[in-house]
Amino acid sequence: MPRFSRLLTQGLWSLGILGIVLFTLFPFWVVLSTSLKTPGEVFRSPATLIPETVVWENYIEIFIQIPLVRHLLNTIIIAGAATIINIAIAAPAAYAMARINFKGKSMFSLGTLVTQMFSPVIILIPVFKVIKELQLLDTYFALILANTAMTIPFSVWMLVGFFRSIPLELEEAAMIDGLSRLGAMLKIALPLTMPGLVTTAIYSFVTAWNEFIFALVLAPNRYMQPVTIALYSWEKNNVVEWQYLMATAAVATVPTVLLFMLVRKRLTAGLMAGAIK
Repeated sequence: MPRFSRLLTQGLWSLGILGIVLFTLFPFWVVLSTSLKTPGEVFRSPATLIPETVVWENYIEIFIQIPLVRHLLNTIIIAGAATIINIAIAAPAAYAMARINFKGKSMFSLGTLVTQMFSPVIILIPVFKVIKELQLLDTYFALILANTAMTIPFSVWMLVGFFRSIPLELEEAAMIDGLSRLGAMLKIALPLTMPGLVTTAIYSFVTAWNEFIFALVLAPNRYMQPVTIALYSWEKNNVVEWQYLMATAAVATVPTVLLFMLVRKRLTAGLMAGAIK
């Protein structure tokens, strides 16, 4: 009887996990299914979960009707540059917060946290005016700067915990052997926080990849817009071409999925380390 009860419990847990997985993957199936439908089937009621006629040509049309390759290239450049700058700034800032006692440290920490309490929409108009006065509209620099500024505060807070987890004695021993504070950070602290750096980099990249509101305002030129704005191209005269929109969305997710597959081991290590802290 106890064995039957244990098997029943395990079966219920398995069914529950399977249900959660199916519930999580259902939106992705809807995107893929819709991207392969004909226009008539897209608007049919009741909706079909499996396309009656699979239209692979939808994926060809999205590259013909809009400059999708250019949109994807723009997004890669913006997200990649924003991620590199983000890590280059956030890592030293987090190290200083974790290791150095300086005047105004508490206010700096509080200010970093407070910036995450406000929506980007609040600063959208001031940012637009500044970028316009600097004549940087429709430039990569404007979008990279905006994305970097929005992700740095949270990145700093993520990395502070990783730096604090490293035994201070390791750095002190290195400095006794002749390393400077900068050398200890570069040769001791940063290699040991690699899982945290990878986790932070992925957060920065995905945030920049999905950014919409700044790109909409700071890049009016179609050929400078990232892929998130390209989705707007399929709304014409209050009619949405859902099959093309979903196909574009599916293509836009491929780079981030590949990124997760490449760094999944380090990402898991970083998330587990963060959970332990």
